[in-house]
Amino acid sequence: MANEVNANEVNAANEVNGEDFDEETVEREENEIEQVVEEFIDEPPVRHDECPSSEDEGDEPRKKAKKVVPVKRGAGNLYKGQHFLNGVAFKDSVLDYALRTGRNIKQYRYDKDKIGFICVGAEACEWKVYASTLPKDNVWKIRIFTEEHSCIQNGDCEMLKVPQIARLFVDKIREEPEYYMPMKIEELVQEKWGFTVSRPQCQAARNKALRWIEFENDHMFARLRDYAAELLESNPGSIVEIETLTNTTGEKEIEEFNRIFICFDNIRKTWKESCRQLIGVDGCFLKHKVKGQLLVALGRDADNAIYPIAWGAVQVENTENWLWFVRKIKDVLGLNQGLGYILVSDRQKGLISAVQTELPQIEHRMCVRHIYGNLKKNHASRKEMKSLIWNLAWSYNETEFLQRLDKIFCYDAGVYDDVQKSKPRTWCRAFYKLVTTVKM
Repeated sequence: MANEVNANEVNAANEVNGEDFDEETVEREENEIEQVVEEFIDEPPVRHDECPSSEDEGDEPRKKAKKVVPVKRGAGNLYKGQHFLNGVAFKDSVLDYALRTGRNIKQYRYDKDKIGFICVGAEACEWKVYASTLPKDNVWKIRIFTEEHSCIQNGDCEMLKVPQIARLFVDKIREEPEYYMPMKIEELVQEKWGFTVSRPQCQAARNKALRWIEFENDHMFARLRDYAAELLESNPGSIVEIETLTNTTGEKEIEEFNRIFICFDNIRKTWKESCRQLIGVDGCFLKHKVKGQLLVALGRDADNAIYPIAWGAVQVENTENWLWFVRKIKDVLGLNQGLGYILVSDRQKGLISAVQTELPQIEHRMCVRHIYGNLKKNHASRKEMKSLIWNLAWSYNETEFLQRLDKIFCYDAGVYDDVQKSKPRTWCRAFYKLVTTVKM
């Protein structure tokens, strides 16, 4: 994972791919970001004294995941006067229309500020859509739209070429490259959209998608310092730190990515002024070609919704990286020794050690969902265990805690022993501190 790639290497990669990261690529990224923002749904509120649903906790044995047909596409609805973020968004919408209706659509206008498509399913078909951006309104809009078709579906679509097939499957190929082979892509295109594409087309599309993914990784790491500089320029006062390692290969010394930490200034200030003095810390794997761990610190706002505080990416989840991440959180939030604050995490040993070293006075609580998940691995057949564990966690006082702990012992001695090993006083409500320091 090289952090810096010189211009010659980037140009060479572009020549190999036969394409640049041009203006259309930038427009496509803007359009994808816009769609992600529109589709974002916040998590539901927390319900106290209720066990999480079976769906959330996975009480039933997990069945092997069924392979799903790729790509979440738009509805493909077009109408005169429809607005688009850019030309790429318009072309994607026309492709969605072609996929939804099964019509043989072809692009006939390729100008920078004018794009048009016609139906070539039959000579007499008058279907047509044309969009452009004009100086007077400076927005992409459908100016001409002839909606009626006089042709029938024939399983062909001239618009569905190698680049379009590659874009349809690039995310899935990134996740499961060994599953999405040319034959499978051909089958899925026929099954999902009813279009016939050739095996060589699918092979070329898969190779193109793999080249995009390869180049994307190198290109992004090469621009990592530019990304950090842009964040600092657009968010003054924020903390963005990148650490690299020097790798000597022959006579060349190459800087390789080690870890990055990001905390926006406005997020930090808002958390300190109006959020609870609670910090949840966890890590998860980064998939695809770029391996590593994403470390995240989260809070809870006044509406009890998740509030991101800071995050970082590291190569591996170990004591050294957790110590580094906790130290960064301590410094940017001004936690001192942690007195008056609460931290919630799983029982990852490196994290526990880091918290004890950097925040010795913080109240360190353990996440019940992680506790139950670990218990379930050893006691998968004990169906009633879930309610017993959560009732224990919801205990209001020590007497109730001991009574419910005794119920677990009567239910299964093995479960009871494992519960005791997890130190239940660190994840039971009866032993939480009731008073915290007041923020100034």
